[in-house]
Amino acid sequence: MMKIQTVALALGLGLALAVPFGAAQAQSTDAAYCQALTDNYRTYVQDQNEHRPAAPNVGVNAAIAQCQAGNAAGIPVIEKALTNAAVTLPPRG
Repeated sequence: MMKIQTVALALGLGLALAVPFGAAQAQSTDAAYCQALTDNYRTYVQDQNEHRPAAPNVGVNAAIAQCQAGNAAGIPVIEKALTNAAVTLPPRG
């Protein structure tokens, strides 16, 4: 009986440690992807013509701010803006 409890405890601890690590890794991946999207947006959409820059897009600017704050909810908005501007999305992952 003691072996079963020990194994169960070890498995529980393993899962408890693995879940936060996986979540942190996903957040890190999202943050890197957000930054790549932001860089592409600023390079290919916002700064297309430095003599006549594109009008600011409030929705995209809010999405960029979300990404910079660590909130991946802004990703779809920036992806849509890049897709609408015919800019290829960066690889994710």
